[in-house]
Amino acid sequence: MKAILVPIDNRPVTYVFPQLVGRIAGIETLVPPRSLMGSLQANTNVDAVGDWLSTALKSHKPDGLLACMDTLIYGGLIPSRRTEATTASLLEKTKVVPQWKETNPGLSLYAQSSIMRISDNYDNTEEKEYWSEFGREIFAWSEGMHRASGADRSKLRPGELSQLEARIPIGTRKDYLDTRLRNFQVNRKMLDYAQSGDIDFLVFSQDDSGEFGLNVMEKHRLISETEKRGLKNVTSYAGADEVLMTLLGRWLIAQKGKAPRVQVSYSPITGGNIASRYEGQTIGESVDAQLKAIGIESASADAADTDLHVIIHTSGDRQGDHIWLPGHPDLRSLNTAAAVSRTIDLYKNSQVPCIICDVAYSNGSDPSLVDALLSQPRIAEKLWGYAGWNTTGNTLGSALATGIARWFADGIGATSTEALKKALFIRFADDWAYQTQVRKQLGADLSVDNVKQLLSPHLGRLVEVLQFKPAIIEIGLPWLRSFEVEIEPRDALQMAQ
Repeated sequence: MKAILVPIDNRPVTYVFPQLVGRIAGIETLVPPRSLMGSLQANTNVDAVGDWLSTALKSHKPDGLLACMDTLIYGGLIPSRRTEATTASLLEKTKVVPQWKETNPGLSLYAQSSIMRISDNYDNTEEKEYWSEFGREIFAWSEGMHRASGADRSKLRPGELSQLEARIPIGTRKDYLDTRLRNFQVNRKMLDYAQSGDIDFLVFSQDDSGEFGLNVMEKHRLISETEKRGLKNVTSYAGADEVLMTLLGRWLIAQKGKAPRVQVSYSPITGGNIASRYEGQTIGESVDAQLKAIGIESASADAADTDLHVIIHTSGDRQGDHIWLPGHPDLRSLNTAAAVSRTIDLYKNSQVPCIICDVAYSNGSDPSLVDALLSQPRIAEKLWGYAGWNTTGNTLGSALATGIARWFADGIGATSTEALKKALFIRFADDWAYQTQVRKQLGADLSVDNVKQLLSPHLGRLVEVLQFKPAIIEIGLPWLRSFEVEIEPRDALQMAQ
């Protein structure tokens, strides 16, 4: 089986890791050349990727196309927030969607289209220039407009919305609303394609969100319209960078014709009630949405009746955050001892392979949990998925997809042991070794040599525990910032190529 993947951009988590999930499943994945994909400072070459896709569809005749529409319309997720393009020009680009299935009968098309985020900070790295001056003001104004719409009027003081609005120049407000409107109109067009059958399954992804805001209002409007049209092939949930993997997992389940039976356990039992940072909902609500998106339901609590055991590891109190920003609570160190103990017990006593979703913290693993996991014998035999990066949604989607891929490989008799070991190695190396151990030590020396030196002892431990011995481990900082690292283990065959 073959699937074409069109990622959001060229980051390791969005471009490289989804391909590895495909290898775990034992299928062939095709992606546009990385040189064409967008980065922090450069947009995806939309025309070149479109030409590549057209050629690949004709020459490879894939079974599935899993695509981020932001890439093919705007040039990527970040450009979708910065665009100055007209609505007409963006809608014109969407006209290619029906052509893909017209020229490829039998092709399954699973698509992602983002709802523009609203970040509560003054970081304009991924936003328009004015975010550095008015970012938090726009966030508060957006939240106020949502509350004033009837969502929560009781918490708005008389005249408060006008005061929030007055803090932002009129030109900035207009540009921001115009940009949001263009994005929303493109998403409504995606609904048309889902209704016509040109898109088989559509995800409206929503990253960096509070409980209230224009983005939440747009999500509700899209869901409402989906329900009015009676569509069952559309969903919307908190996430973004992991969605391509979620689509891949769902597509694999469709190819098999049935979903795995999954038991879900929280550590501690009340962990699902904890507020999920950057998502405006609880961790339990995020779990339910991710399970729905990937196409699986929780089975009975009887382990004998399940194929996989999904363990949601939380702090037990509130979600921590390895990133601290001025003006926000410092949540970089939580006492997770009780939760770690239960998670390890759940893992050890499970009679089926486990997927561990480490959401005790955002922006990195729970170091106490990873220390305990790496002390378990033959961990790669029973652990079929792990993640602990960025948001709850990112962690859940990527961990679930990894486990689904391993389950799928079992069903078709594919050998995926080494690919799974590599996936576990990369996630532990990135989410634990780099994000929670090394990143805070970098200081002003943001160099690959410094990263390599600091990572070395942690990678050595992972190689030993996972019994995974690559010929070389390449390290890079693909976007020249500390937020993401690229850790790429290569075997002798890859080096020869």
